[in-house]
Amino acid sequence: MDNSKKSLNTLTFPVIPPYDACYRNNRNDFPVGPHSHNAVELYYTLSDLPDVLLNDTVSAVPAGTLIIIPPFCVHQLYHEAGKVYERYILSIHTQWLDSVFCAPQDYFSYFKESASPLLLTPNDIMRDKWMNGLNQLAAFPSTTMPEAMACFFSLLSYLEQMIKQLSPESSHHFPISSTQKRINEIIAYIQEHIYENLTVSELATHFYLHPDYLSRLFKNHTHVSVNQYIILQKIATAQSLLREGYTVAQVQETLGYSSYAYFFKTFQKTTGMSPSKYREQYLK
Repeated sequence: MDNSKKSLNTLTFPVIPPYDACYRNNRNDFPVGPHSHNAVELYYTLSDLPDVLLNDTVSAVPAGTLIIIPPFCVHQLYHEAGKVYERYILSIHTQWLDSVFCAPQDYFSYFKESASPLLLTPNDIMRDKWMNGLNQLAAFPSTTMPEAMACFFSLLSYLEQMIKQLSPESSHHFPISSTQKRINEIIAYIQEHIYENLTVSELATHFYLHPDYLSRLFKNHTHVSVNQYIILQKIATAQSLLREGYTVAQVQETLGYSSYAYFFKTFQKTTGMSPSKYREQYLK
């Protein structure tokens, strides 16, 4: 299996440090397929992104947009192999952030697992201040240095100010093409029926499309097959249920997997760990 195919089988990329800040302006030979993180991802794109998948929506996102992606939100931001993408990224481990505040708080509600992704367009002054802060943060050799921590929380404070100025009324919803709208309808149907045994034929019948056409249309915009996307969403749902305390057997039955062994194998292949180990890790 080559790297490009292997990337589509991975749903969750864990973030271990408290946070990670970086600037990237490079060509991606093997773009990552739809995936999620156990952290919040703040992605400021300096490149146009024609087909961005954020949970249940596919849309074009122009350069100059700040995308705030909550934990465990399935997403894909870029997909073209060989194309240069310029972006700033700040990933924050929200469990660590919660421990800093010592108790559940309303601070940074857009960082919560249940939050919806935000798309914001900072003005020039906001943009420059945001990028300067990220550049300073990325320059520290260690995330745990006192100076780095001071810079990090200063940046979060500025983000909070920026959010208050830009959202929720001014949160941008970018134009969606007619084909992207149809893909979003298919994704919504998949999520609504995620506890059932969905097939391409069933989807095609429901949307009055030929199965081959539906499959081709879906992959052209999400860059993953319908069946693979269904698996990704089922395992994302399984992760959520396991974090809530459901047993592995309960999750397997709830999601319509007739075979425990098949569910176990699919979960491990998708996330990189067994469902029992995943459950144990998060219940701790």
